[in-house]
Amino acid sequence: MILFCTPHIAGSTKPTYTTTMEKPAQEIDAIVRMLTSAASPDIQKAAIQRFYTSDAGFRHPLCYIPSAYNSREDILGVYQWYRIMSPHIELAVHDVVYSPEHKKLFLDITQKFHIRWNPFPPAPAKLFVHLTLREENGLFYIAFQEDFYRPDDMLALLVPPLAGPVRMGLRAAAVASNLAAHIGQLVFGVWLPHKAGGSGTPVDT
Repeated sequence: MILFCTPHIAGSTKPTYTTTMEKPAQEIDAIVRMLTSAASPDIQKAAIQRFYTSDAGFRHPLCYIPSAYNSREDILGVYQWYRIMSPHIELAVHDVVYSPEHKKLFLDITQKFHIRWNPFPPAPAKLFVHLTLREENGLFYIAFQEDFYRPDDMLALLVPPLAGPVRMGLRAAAVASNLAAHIGQLVFGVWLPHKAGGSGTPVDT
């Protein structure tokens, strides 16, 4: 099924939906778009209330909402602030992995998030999302959401020009790690393989 919103009914401010989350792997793409780039705050609010459990939890590098009574309202506040900060969001869900046995979804996403009045042009940022689902009466609801960003991608969202220097710093850290490893092995004899050469043959311990 595909999630979509029908036009407003005269005299009503609530959007109506024609589906529920019965097939998470197929429907999550459209649900993510409702949450992040809805055409109105009413659509976004209705999506949160429809697809999250009332006690849902949320974890992000910049905020944390523990699972608690009516914690879904706090998640709604985070998503509302997300749209207030960035009125124009571009988002693409590249891959979806679903584990029916464990009721978990894993999403590979790229987004362009441009903070209001930010003078810098937006830069694409990678985001990995882990969703824990809860099944009730044959329907699935999001019980916990975890968002994962790499350091450079987080800066690409907030201060795009700093993403490049951070990537260079990460590369420099990798070079420094290799240099330190060689020094530790050759000078101090620590963690030195018995067999070298990169042949792929396992080393006996």
